[in-house]
Amino acid sequence: MANYWFISPQYRQHGRLALFTFLLAFVVILLGAYTRLTDAGLSCPDWPHCYGYITAPHTNAQIQMATQNYPLAPVDVKKAWTEMTHRYFAGTEGILILILAFSILFARKAKDLKSAGIALGLIGLLFVQVMLGMLTVTEKLKPVIVLSHLLTGLSLLSLLWWAYLDLYLRNDRLFATQLPTRITPWIGAGFIIIALQITLGGWVSTHYAGLACVDFPYCNGQLLPAMLWDRLNTDLITIHMLHRLGAMVTGVYLGALGLYLATVKSFRVTGAVIITLVILQITLGILNIVWLRPVWVALIHQAVAILLLLTIITAWVKASLVKGNHHDSRIS
Repeated sequence: MANYWFISPQYRQHGRLALFTFLLAFVVILLGAYTRLTDAGLSCPDWPHCYGYITAPHTNAQIQMATQNYPLAPVDVKKAWTEMTHRYFAGTEGILILILAFSILFARKAKDLKSAGIALGLIGLLFVQVMLGMLTVTEKLKPVIVLSHLLTGLSLLSLLWWAYLDLYLRNDRLFATQLPTRITPWIGAGFIIIALQITLGGWVSTHYAGLACVDFPYCNGQLLPAMLWDRLNTDLITIHMLHRLGAMVTGVYLGALGLYLATVKSFRVTGAVIITLVILQITLGILNIVWLRPVWVALIHQAVAILLLLTIITAWVKASLVKGNHHDSRIS
């Protein structure tokens, strides 16, 4: 019988904390996206304060003082509150991550490498994320820093979700069926593909290239405009089109993977979810272009991309646990 590392009541509590921390991390990422989409990223010119205050300046005296101290950064109260709300949620998220990580590290039965790896990974990613959050402001939204900030946040989210899944998905009754051979590498490839596509989407967002092409399937009247590969950091049309081409590859691969998983008994729901999310994401991507990127569509577009990533992670963890359970049953 396998010696499962999560069976103590302490780990059940860790699982609930991991789920809550994960949900808050999801909210923080969407708040960050909303901040970026509404051009509120530099509404507070300093960090971690906002014009020297712990809240956005809102009284007449505060606004006057902020204007005097930061003459090159006019005060926009609404946008400043948007930025500070994101910071408040992110700060709360950081505290919860530390509580979760140290509770795992100091739990009596958390001496295996997996649990220690989860805890240390959370702490390390949190430290990097805080530094990137500061640099995002001090470096004036430099695209590579903003993208790194987004990807680190997604890494934290993914690790929290993986930790929760590993706590609660390992159930022999759920994985009694045989798993098709060599399915795990195909799921792993799906993870790499969706991660790369999200990176391309982040590159589009940080360069504000979402409206570089304003029609579909054409790009400003051309089916395939000239791609300036030596200007991937500056040419907005190239950045936009690279994301479109990546979307085609991602849609085809994940669609095929979802169809295949839907034929596997213990993965039918996962496969159906992947197919549904792929169709929804393609639709949102098109609407994002033809409707000229309304904020709510862009937000849902990012949320669905994250849900796709998490669904692939779910399939990957499930496949790994099925393989592990069958291996343990053969040993016993």
